[in-house]
Amino acid sequence: MNLFAVAIGGGLGALCRYGLTLLCTQTPLSKFIAGVSHLVGGGASFATTIANLCGCLLLGMLYQWGETLASVGDSPLSPRMMLAIRVGVLGSLTTFSTLVGDAAVLGSEGRTTMSLTLMSVNLIGGWALFLIAAASVRGVLS
Repeated sequence: MNLFAVAIGGGLGALCRYGLTLLCTQTPLSKFIAGVSHLVGGGASFATTIANLCGCLLLGMLYQWGETLASVGDSPLSPRMMLAIRVGVLGSLTTFSTLVGDAAVLGSEGRTTMSLTLMSVNLIGGWALFLIAAASVRGVLS
């Protein structure tokens, strides 16, 4: 049953990820974000960044919510549901391999600064959003 929960969550996360890429590359929104998306290599890299940052934010919130409620003996979600969300949905929404691939392509094209910006925004921004989300949830629940 755990495998099934991860598969369902993974399918939902993958659909969200693909939808975000389409939104950032093939809709009128792509023209709107072009001014910002070029900083990280374009629409597809921007979609990867948004997916990774949102995933880190949501994971930080989910982590702290679960930890806070567990500390008082309450269980917010079943272990299977947490597995489906953390590993399935958020695992397939976020995409480290695509991030590294995008950064490598930018670097090979001589756009080293853009490659480093892409990696920095994703790694440092994701870490910061995780911590901010966890602290926010901790503040609300305490």
